[in-house]
Amino acid sequence: EALVDYEAEAEPGAAAAVAAAARNTYADVLRALVAKSAFPAAATWLAADRDERERFASYRREVGDALLNAYYVLRSDMLGALVDEVHALGALTTADWQHAEALLFALRSIGEAVPSDEAVHLPRLFAADALTQHLLPVLQVRADGDRASQWALTSLKAGVIAVVGAYGDWWRGRGELLAAVVPSVATALHEPALVPTAVSALRRICDSCRDELGVAAASLVQLACDVLGAGAAVPAREQQRIFEAVAEVVLAQPPDTHAAALLPLTSALLAALRVDVARLESSLSASEPAVAALIDHLRLVEALARGLQFGDDVEEHALAGDADATSMLAYAARCYQDSALHEFRIGLLAVLDRALVLLTAMSQPDDTLLECMLATVNSAVRRSPHAFALPFADSVAFVGRTWSVAVARPGADFAPVFSARWADQCPALLQSISQLATVAVPDAESTSDATDRVLGSVLARAIDDVCAGLAREAATLPVAIEQQPIVSEYVFDLCTRVLQTRPALLAHVEHATVARLCTLSVHALAVPNRLALKPTAYFLTALIRLSATTARPSPATPLLAS
Repeated sequence: EALVDYEAEAEPGAAAAVAAAARNTYADVLRALVAKSAFPAAATWLAADRDERERFASYRREVGDALLNAYYVLRSDMLGALVDEVHALGALTTADWQHAEALLFALRSIGEAVPSDEAVHLPRLFAADALTQHLLPVLQVRADGDRASQWALTSLKAGVIAVVGAYGDWWRGRGELLAAVVPSVATALHEPALVPTAVSALRRICDSCRDELGVAAASLVQLACDVLGAGAAVPAREQQRIFEAVAEVVLAQPPDTHAAALLPLTSALLAALRVDVARLESSLSASEPAVAALIDHLRLVEALARGLQFGDDVEEHALAGDADATSMLAYAARCYQDSALHEFRIGLLAVLDRALVLLTAMSQPDDTLLECMLATVNSAVRRSPHAFALPFADSVAFVGRTWSVAVARPGADFAPVFSARWADQCPALLQSISQLATVAVPDAESTSDATDRVLGSVLARAIDDVCAGLAREAATLPVAIEQQPIVSEYVFDLCTRVLQTRPALLAHVEHATVARLCTLSVHALAVPNRLALKPTAYFLTALIRLSATTARPSPATPLLAS
């Protein structure tokens, strides 16, 4: 920055001289930084303890920042120098591998600053012959030999993969090169030490090159199937990242191809979920492994669902009346309705229902499993069509059944019977109700009034049970709200969103329920807690605005009257 400022203010000759001196200095700095970033000798590294290795990793991150600063001065000269050195090495081997890996580290460190349209040095680095002869062959070498040899080869492979991922945007429009790069990077998923680096690279490439990878969608789906079959060999979080990336590539293709492309993966995933539920059913007394497997696989469904969501911009354009966006979403809805994805949706709902029944039979129901089940349903609840969207009525009914298990069920005298952990589990369900009420698109066959009636009854039940639950928590409502501010926050957030986006639902909420909600809001205002005050204030503001801007009596009128 100082150099740029100086060049802008100084005489042309003086500025050029200073710039040349700065570049010469930074060229020396570059050589020193590359040398400093190299791994130590094998004997030193393998004898180091965990703290020493973490200190080196931290130091290396600082060197990476310094390399980035050097690039801002040297620009193309620095990139060219690094590429020249990499080419001079020829095919990468474990001989003198520390220097080669340090060069790759430098290239990776400056990747975020190099323009994606760089047309001089990156085409040399990633030319077809350079890829197939210099960079990619090392990824096919097996890590045999002693610990030192294995460490050297793994480090070199990680360096190559990281460089490929660091320039993810550059691969856009270069499908012929991706055909060699993606399979080579994917082979690293079989080596546990390389999985995080390989997944990051694949994620970046899939994000940048969705259109180019369309021809490889079937191969990517098979890759996700292989990852699913590998089980614990690929960590759960990395599996989720792969699934989401693959789904984004599928989504970029025409909607009429989505079902066929996803069928191998959805079939394998549904089969895994059914096995998980069967294991859970047979081992309720010692259910931790079965629960963990079910949670992991539900999160994979959620990751797929995230990747299959049309972008917010598409939804907004459609809502604004854009003909192309509206037509595309309508076409997608037709493609999803009568496809193989329908079988997956029905099977998924059956799995969720069975898991919910088993959850009630556990001596200690698992909160994480419950949250995962709700997140799975919520992930496909969108304004636009979604490949995994459950039938609207089924989604509402499932949330209602989950409420009975997790929060409160009707007793013999119709008074709610609360679960032991109702306050902990209530917020997630209130969020699900909010999403169904304000985001979800009802089924085409559902009339608006019928939908509002169903959702209104769910909303009324939630308000009644929350008010009753808080009343039993303490002698007074302010004390109860202060003890359970999260519950108060979520119920008022829900009601605020309903008032702002779907106030007609309140027409199906009885006056007595509305009066309890108003009483709760009055007491919440007396609690000196931000989690209680802020959502209550938003709720009352939304209520007053709605009533002030509605010419005819609104469904919110009873709220003000009470």
